[in-house]
Amino acid sequence: MAYDATVTTNLRQRLTMDQMLGDGSNGSIDHALSPGEIIESIELGIPVANERALYRRAISRSYAEWPLVEVVVRAVIADGAFKLVRIVSGAIAPVPIRHLAAESAAQGAAVNAATIAKAVAQSTLGAKPLAMTAYKLTLLRGLVQDLLEGASA
Repeated sequence: MAYDATVTTNLRQRLTMDQMLGDGSNGSIDHALSPGEIIESIELGIPVANERALYRRAISRSYAEWPLVEVVVRAVIADGAFKLVRIVSGAIAPVPIRHLAAESAAQGAAVNAATIAKAVAQSTLGAKPLAMTAYKLTLLRGLVQDLLEGASA
C-alpha cells in the first residue's frame, strides 16, 4: 500500500492492494481472493528520488513474534515541506490501513512539529476499536509521530 504495489494472480492481473485486500469492513476476511486463486507475483512501484522510508513496530516482549501495531512511513521532503507522504499501518484491523487523512495533513505542509502533530491526530480518524484493543490507537499515534519525526530529521 505504501509503495503502490500491484498483485498478479493465476486469475487476475495488476490488482491494487485495495482490490487484493478489500476495504477491511468485513472483519471475518483478510483478503479478497477467490477460491483457488493464487498469488503469482507482487510488483512494487518505482522509488521516488530522495525518498525516505521508515518502519517500526510495537511488540509485547513476551509475545514478540506478532506486532501489536506496525507502521511504515514513506516521505519525500524538499524545500522544507512534505512533498510525498504515505502512512500505512498493520495489526490494528483485519487488513493493513492506509491513513489518508494523516497523509493529507502533512502533504505539501511545512516540515515542523505542528504539521507532524496534525498528521498524528488524523492517524486515528474514524477508528472504531474494540474495547480490548483501544490501547492500539495510542501505540499507533506514537509510532506515526516517531516515524514522521525520523523521516524529517
